[in-house]
Amino acid sequence: MTPAVLKPVHVAIGLAGLLAAMVALWPLGIGIDYYNHLARTYIEGHLATEPALQGFYAVSFDFIPDLTMDMIIPWLSHWIGIYAAGGVTVWLALVLPPLAGVALSKSLHGRVTWLSLLGFLTVFNANMGWGFVNYTASSGLAVLAFALWVKMAPSWRRTALFAPISLLLVANHALAFLLFGFLAFSWEVIGFLKQDRGSLPVFIRQLAVLDFPAMAAGLVFIALSMQGAADLPQDVAPLYDLEEKIGVLFAGTDFNNRLLALLAVLAVAGFLWMAIRQDWVRFAPKSAWLCIAFLTLVIVIPSSIFGIWGLHLRFTAPLLIVAAASISATDAFPARLKPALAGGFAVLGALLFANAGVKMSVIDAQANALKGQLAEIPEGSKVLGVYVDLSSGTAFNTHALSLAVIERNAYVPNLFTNTSFVDVTPAMVDLHMPQANPVFAKDLSALAEQVRVASENGYWSPHFANDWPEQWDYLLMFKTAEQEALSDLPVCALSATPDIILYKTEPCS
Repeated sequence: MTPAVLKPVHVAIGLAGLLAAMVALWPLGIGIDYYNHLARTYIEGHLATEPALQGFYAVSFDFIPDLTMDMIIPWLSHWIGIYAAGGVTVWLALVLPPLAGVALSKSLHGRVTWLSLLGFLTVFNANMGWGFVNYTASSGLAVLAFALWVKMAPSWRRTALFAPISLLLVANHALAFLLFGFLAFSWEVIGFLKQDRGSLPVFIRQLAVLDFPAMAAGLVFIALSMQGAADLPQDVAPLYDLEEKIGVLFAGTDFNNRLLALLAVLAVAGFLWMAIRQDWVRFAPKSAWLCIAFLTLVIVIPSSIFGIWGLHLRFTAPLLIVAAASISATDAFPARLKPALAGGFAVLGALLFANAGVKMSVIDAQANALKGQLAEIPEGSKVLGVYVDLSSGTAFNTHALSLAVIERNAYVPNLFTNTSFVDVTPAMVDLHMPQANPVFAKDLSALAEQVRVASENGYWSPHFANDWPEQWDYLLMFKTAEQEALSDLPVCALSATPDIILYKTEPCS
């Protein structure tokens, strides 16, 4: 019997299984935006059967290019529960990008290379740290679509195949569609420059007659979705910020641990620099220029546009995945170094995964503690979050309050209605603000004296916390153990942990 030979695909499958175990252990270990999106999908799946939700929320159709979780969780949650269904989408966000890199290496080299597994070093990145589950999963679909694109010559067959694929990508996330479009267009331009696409008139005809129709449905979808972009809050971040652009260098491996992310980036960059100089590795045809174009995109893309923050973070991990998929070892690669390098990168991967496990376990435990506090709230209550300060790497952020929607069918002010089918009822518009700035404890006295202000655009109001003793039923304050409880305010503390205090918005009797 021939002994089994370990192949890169086997390792990829094993890592996917390990990631499934981590999500099963800590299903709420991915925080920040994830909780907000999860609450919205809960509303979509349960609005028809929960009268308490019906008083606060509604569902309305629009062209929304940000629907990965919305397409999976509402129906799956009825089978396995909302948190397990959310865990499925988290797992997909973790595994799809590196697995797509493995598929891309097969397309470029005719085989799955060991070096393509370096993409798994990016599994826990800044996008997942911020809870950008929709985009991260969709970026994997984008790279997977590109892996199929490069295997096919320009033809009506490719156009017909990619017209619906483009529409599916943009429905999952607009930035994933744009990522795929950038990779595909760059690939075709590089092919023309390498004289693989005929003369200039022939190439222009290819772009107009074959390639543009393949993308047209996605572009139309984006154009329709942009009709409401003017209503988005525009002051979320500056267009360019030096500190944030520096952070881009580590975003592909940074899961709330900048030092470890720096180590990973330096290790990969140092290996590539040495290996390319020594001709130990080579890029697949056209892929070196593709990676240069991709790196240029990462450098020049702004931090924020159209009210969407975090653009600068989105593409570093896909760039590293595409770069890892693009290279393969040559015969000049010293055989004696392969075990040491493989072991070194395995240790680095273990450190990245261990760091993620620690962070996820902490965030998951904090989220479960929050769920315990929320059990004190009657169903159908209006709950306002209050903060002493905001710390990264914890569950206690501006979106933590979204768990009240799932646990108690509650109303909270800051659901992302601007990127989903979920809306609020007309009666709640004045108390609604997606991407809301946090309400700090030091401002509560002044806000209590302010009158309720009607929404100016009919969708939301930045004055949602005005007159809070009359407008909101409960305050949920997030603090540290050293920080003081609220005093001299018309509230009554009902329960407390070192990090959370639940208040009813009326004096104690």
